[in-house]
Amino acid sequence: MTADRPAPSTPDEPETGTTPVPADPVPAEVDGVALLRTSSAAVAALAPAALLVVVAVVVGPRLGDTIARHWSGDGAPDGFSGTWSSFAVVATIVAALTAVSIVAALTRRGRPSRLIAGGAASFAGLAACTWVATALATAAAPTPEEAVAGWTPALTLPGLAWGVVVGWLATGSGVRALPDVEFDDRASVRPADLRPGERLAWSGTTGSPVFVVMGSVVLALAIVTGAVLFVMGASSVVVYSAVLLLAGAAVLALGRVRLTVDHRGVRLVSALLGVRLLRVRLTDVAGVETETLDPMSWGGWGLRVSKRGTAYVTGRRPGIVVRRRDGSAVAVTIDDAESAASVAAALAQR
Repeated sequence: MTADRPAPSTPDEPETGTTPVPADPVPAEVDGVALLRTSSAAVAALAPAALLVVVAVVVGPRLGDTIARHWSGDGAPDGFSGTWSSFAVVATIVAALTAVSIVAALTRRGRPSRLIAGGAASFAGLAACTWVATALATAAAPTPEEAVAGWTPALTLPGLAWGVVVGWLATGSGVRALPDVEFDDRASVRPADLRPGERLAWSGTTGSPVFVVMGSVVLALAIVTGAVLFVMGASSVVVYSAVLLLAGAAVLALGRVRLTVDHRGVRLVSALLGVRLLRVRLTDVAGVETETLDPMSWGGWGLRVSKRGTAYVTGRRPGIVVRRRDGSAVAVTIDDAESAASVAAALAQR
């Protein structure tokens, strides 16, 4: 982490801001209904994987070494692959997407969590049901070459729609805000001394090795899965690889971040991918304070959106809380949060 205070230079155009106004932080209370729905979402996300395993165990003995995987317009199969090699590829894809869905449901809150959890579950359901449909069609025929698709492709529809159920259940960590209660560990912020014409800046890095490992694993799975599907000639190689690549990149982006406070505002950028995650302009700042950020009061770990605001939290650690003029808040766990808040307060009231 670094904090710098460059020497005075030619002043930029003056920025307008508002004097920081203290705002009462809001603690959290576990919401039993939301917690039940979140847990149900995590369990529901396992359904595609469970279906895949059950069908493989039940139908497997009737399958040979080859399985029909594609049918031509006249209904005759024109594409085949190894039964258990294709199962291994699909199982890997389903496992990765299921993990993404469960993590999103348990550690995030709000619409983003529902979209990620539901989207990942939809693709997992589609992948699982596609293999199940081909397995059932092949098992019902004397040979793979005589397999008839019939009604089995319709199984992919409930698999794809299953993500809607998971997304509806995913409500975050089961934490809701309670008004009019103060945190004991709230700290007031004294603005840093800032003379006319002087420029002031602060920057620091933070992160979580867990997100780095998870993101790297998913990216590796995307590469391996794409290569295997390409060799097998599967037409779905682009879709599945793209989904896994995007999921891996999204998780990896949270592994290491840089918080910068300067004349451009308070910004949080992924140090690994260079993607901006959060930004508060100085003209939008209504107050700055420090607080020991508790994941349970902000919806969990990682980057989340909750009733309290948007936050990047890597554990119960000191952090900076920036209050916007519209009443929302942005919070980041960071070492030396006092210095970051002091600089932000000084720049905001200039």
